[in-house]
Amino acid sequence: MVAWKIKTMAETGDPDELRSKCKAVTALLPYAVWRERDGEPAILGTFLGAAWASGMMYFTWHRIDRFAGTLLSEASPRAIVLVSPHIPWYLLTDRKDLVQHWAAATSLVPCTEEVARSVIDTLLQVASRRKLLPYITADLWAWLTKRPSLPPVCAGRYYGTYFHVVKAVRKLEDVEVLKSYLLIAWSEWDAIWNEGFNQMCASLRWDFGGTGMDRHWVDLIQRLDHILGELDRGLEYLQQRNHNLREYDFQLMEYQYRRLREMLLEVDTERVIRRSPSIVTPLLLKSEGSRATFMCALPLLCL
Repeated sequence: MVAWKIKTMAETGDPDELRSKCKAVTALLPYAVWRERDGEPAILGTFLGAAWASGMMYFTWHRIDRFAGTLLSEASPRAIVLVSPHIPWYLLTDRKDLVQHWAAATSLVPCTEEVARSVIDTLLQVASRRKLLPYITADLWAWLTKRPSLPPVCAGRYYGTYFHVVKAVRKLEDVEVLKSYLLIAWSEWDAIWNEGFNQMCASLRWDFGGTGMDRHWVDLIQRLDHILGELDRGLEYLQQRNHNLREYDFQLMEYQYRRLREMLLEVDTERVIRRSPSIVTPLLLKSEGSRATFMCALPLLCL
């Protein structure tokens, strides 16, 4: 009866009622996990549906951290992966054992859109905790290349743009993983943390400014164009799906994503100059310092 009521609330899309019942729904979670382990996944599906429909960054009651270890140790690999985004990792910075347990489960579950979304949400939440970051291995970072669609309210994406997270992904020296990370982290639903934003600007210049980056450049510019197109619809439009957005967030996003796009265009201009120095040098001399004359000639270099 309780599970049916929760399912009804999730299906009718009443986030306020779901939020008011988050403690009660969280109390159902251990039972849902055990039933899933025994081959009855419906109740776990009901819990997950309620969590997503609530529009809350952390739907589960924070007291769940007291039995998170027991919960994960008794769950199936699939349940571990799907429940992990809803565990308050910010309270578990001394639990490397849970990270390792979760990491082992990710290697045992077939990849679906739902699984990839859960893995990446958890991955970025864990990475945002400095004490847990060292336990994220290269094979876990590789999940970013799955590029699932994350929900408008997502703790992983929100906290996943900290400076040390961006720096850790750059240190992998894997441009495909790095590009995938940026494509996921950039969103019309979240602004970027300031120091993380500066690190991303540096990444565009130094990690994507070399030769052979044309395909990556196109993917990144298309992502930014999409985000800016959504932002052009206005704050009220976006608030229909993410009630947490405020005017300050909206203005910051407009600035950050327009600046990132400008950075990409600057990087591409520099790449064109390096590829065609014999053409560019006379143009520079002819312009006599006139930036306008040189910029008008740039399209000719791309033919």
